[in-house]
Amino acid sequence: MAKVVLPQMIDYYRKQNNMTMAELGSKLGKTTSAISRWVSGSRSPMVDDLERLSNLFNVDIKTLMYGADDDYANMILKVVSKLSVDQQKDVYSFAKEKLASSNSSNVIKFPKDDDTLKITASGVLSAGVGEFLDDSTKPFTVTVHKPVPSNYDYAFQINGHSMEPVYQDKQVVFVKKEDDYRDGQIIAAVMDGCAYLKKLSVVDGEATLVSLNPQYPNIKVDKENGVKVLGVVFS
Repeated sequence: MAKVVLPQMIDYYRKQNNMTMAELGSKLGKTTSAISRWVSGSRSPMVDDLERLSNLFNVDIKTLMYGADDDYANMILKVVSKLSVDQQKDVYSFAKEKLASSNSSNVIKFPKDDDTLKITASGVLSAGVGEFLDDSTKPFTVTVHKPVPSNYDYAFQINGHSMEPVYQDKQVVFVKKEDDYRDGQIIAAVMDGCAYLKKLSVVDGEATLVSLNPQYPNIKVDKENGVKVLGVVFS
C-alpha cells in the first residue's frame, strides 16, 4: 500500500504557490494553527478540505495524498520540502528547463506560408558535371525561407548531391561578387559554359575547385580552362 505523504505535499504546494500558512488558511477559511497541524501531520484535513486544496493547487487528490506515481518523484518531493523557498524556486526552474528541452527535441517546426518568399534565381549550380549557364540562360522563380540577405548579387539553385552534406539538392544559395578570392571559400564559377559550386583550394599559388562530396571530381584551374569566378557563397 502506498505511503501517505499528505503533510509534505501540502507544504510543498503551499511553498510552490508562494503562500504563507496564514495566507493558505485564509483562502481555505482555516486558522494558521490548523494549517500548521496539517503540515506537521498531527491533524489531517477533512474530505471537503482536500477538495479545496486540490482545486487551489490544481492537483488531483490522489497526488496530494500519495505523491507522484514513481519513487523518484517522491524522493525529490521529500528533499525539496526541506529546502528554502528560494532554493525550491531554483529546483523548479531547473525542472522546467529540462522539461522544455525534452519536449523541443520531439517537435518539428514546419514553415508557414508567411515564412517563405519568392525570389529570382539566375541559374543552377552543380559541383559534379556543371550546369549550362551563359547570357541566354533565363532566370526563374524559386521559393526560399526567410530571412533572405539583401546584399547578394546572384541567387542560384543547387542541382545534385556533390556538395553534400553542407549544401543539399535544390537548396538556394546566395552569391556576392568579390575582388579577391581566398583558400577555403565556397564559390560559384563558370568553365566552358557550365556553372559549378565548388570549394576553392589554393596551394603554392595553384588553385583547385574541390567538391565536398569525394565521389565527384575536382577541377584544376589553369589558364587553358578559362575559369570565371562569379562570387562567394555567403548564405
